[in-house]
Amino acid sequence: MPRSSTYEVVLDASLFTPTQLQTTAVGRLAFQAGTRWMRDHVCSHRTLVSEHQVGLVLWAWQLEYEQPLRFLDADEVLVDVRARVRGPKSSQLEMEMTLSGPAGVAVRTRAASVPLRLSGDLALSGAPTTLPPSLVAAFHDDEVERSPYLSPVRRLVGAFERDGELIASDTTAFRVHRHHCEVADQWYWVESLGFAGGAREEFVMRHGRKAPELRRAMTEGIRRVDVTWLRAGQLWDLLEVRTTAYRQGEELAFVHELGLADEDGGGPYAIVVERT
Repeated sequence: MPRSSTYEVVLDASLFTPTQLQTTAVGRLAFQAGTRWMRDHVCSHRTLVSEHQVGLVLWAWQLEYEQPLRFLDADEVLVDVRARVRGPKSSQLEMEMTLSGPAGVAVRTRAASVPLRLSGDLALSGAPTTLPPSLVAAFHDDEVERSPYLSPVRRLVGAFERDGELIASDTTAFRVHRHHCEVADQWYWVESLGFAGGAREEFVMRHGRKAPELRRAMTEGIRRVDVTWLRAGQLWDLLEVRTTAYRQGEELAFVHELGLADEDGGGPYAIVVERT
């Protein structure tokens, strides 16, 4: 059975909206959980970067709220995280985390990262690579899977465009400041979830009068998030988030494309899909 790291996290009000754990809070807890698993079973994040000269870039992430968990429901959550190497050439590292409250599992996440061979500069720049054999050897046989993880984001967006009912599109601008960044002065990936969430709230305030069902995304929260990252935002980038909302049956979907505000045709940095 794949190894896990299990521990408690004490909850405080800053982690919550009125309806659920904040998406960005779940992202931070998931990143910390994956870092902890690596430290417990392979090597620390610092050792990975400083001694092995390997970085990990998050490529895809999923979050699913399985049941309500609000601030008044619990004093702590139980975190359980497991990891495995994926891909025919050990080209991905996958982390799965659950957060459990009094009623059982409340949140699930899955993260797929790709390794970089670091160049040694302060920006932690590098080129795509595979995990070194010395690191792969630290994983048990049942923690290695030859098939790669495939992000569902493009398929989801295609299905909304084909089968969904378009509600509206709009744009919101954000600038990447230092408090949005990590040690390499590029955005910390969790902050892109915050940019998308902020764009959704702006969208609902602008269009909620004409499409009242949009307000459900504010009052009841989001049920699922799927993200893929194509490039990283850099310090002081001015970002434009293009948000498109769709109806599909009883579901609302918000598709956010994050990219440079002054770049034409360069393609998105990230695509975030939020569903109610």
